[in-house]
Amino acid sequence: MAAAQSSSWPDLQPELLGLILGRLPSLTDRVRLRAVCQTWRYNARLQPIPPPLPWLALLNGTFLSILGGEIHRMPISADACYHGSVDNWLLLMHKDGRFSLVNPFSKTALQLPKLATIWHREMRNAYSGNPLFYKLVTPSPLNLSPDSLVAALIMDNYFRSAVCICQPPIPTDTLRLRENNREHICDDVVFFNGKLYAFISRKLFLLELAENHQDKPKISSTKCIVDTIRLSDVACRSLIEDSFFKLWYYLVESVGRPLLVVRQVGILLPLTQHGLVLRRTIWFNVFEADLTTNSCHTWRRASSLAGQALFVGTYSKSVPAAECGLPQEDCIYFTCDYACYGS
Repeated sequence: MAAAQSSSWPDLQPELLGLILGRLPSLTDRVRLRAVCQTWRYNARLQPIPPPLPWLALLNGTFLSILGGEIHRMPISADACYHGSVDNWLLLMHKDGRFSLVNPFSKTALQLPKLATIWHREMRNAYSGNPLFYKLVTPSPLNLSPDSLVAALIMDNYFRSAVCICQPPIPTDTLRLRENNREHICDDVVFFNGKLYAFISRKLFLLELAENHQDKPKISSTKCIVDTIRLSDVACRSLIEDSFFKLWYYLVESVGRPLLVVRQVGILLPLTQHGLVLRRTIWFNVFEADLTTNSCHTWRRASSLAGQALFVGTYSKSVPAAECGLPQEDCIYFTCDYACYGS
């Protein structure tokens, strides 16, 4: 009788590999699985699996895995500092003013324009302030195609803001918001169904993109499609008597609908003896915009998150809670990223 043949791990059927991946919501575990052998790494790319659970990017440059609580450190170039992320790409600013997107797993790098230089060129008297906040959004998963499209929101410590459109590494257009007017800043941008939206002056604007004579994307028009959200609709809670609060706004695409997350941040008074501002997140409100053809295009309070978990911050994302292994649906995850925003 012939001896029974033993199977090696690389011979595992792709269907079984897909089942295993589907039960690994942790990004860390998925990376480890792909590292077992070249066959698994190749077959893992072919499997339709739910998105992995995002890591939380902390202010000290480390990353937190929610499920296991592990802290991960991603080695980056010695001449760069971390400024945010978009999907699996880290946004880095280099000492010479260059920006780049780096995939820490594949080590692939994508060069971006010098966003600070663009901001200084677009703003009058810009050298009286400094850009301190950068957020990148893309209409689809980023790749190295020459047609890749990136929109960058830039904000400074005087609340001046601009939206830069680029096809890396070339900037193709910039929208400058009205200067020195706190009521005309752009709080957030998001792509929804391939279109770029901006939350400006508590209104939702559509930034129409069209190609110019050089086949480069330009902002051809701006159109208000959802009117001002009324502050009376935002349920706020008091912290203590000696305090006031600010409202921060985030746009999130979730289950085929654009959501507006309003974060109430309490600021304690008086300031500390060193002038430090003490902040605390108090409350969240979530609104949705009905953009169907015959709707009245107004904000309405969302009745639920439809089983999703929202991650809000310098990069916001919605994930299916159950499929990602999260113990609770309809919840919001956030970090104490107060240093990323003005007071």
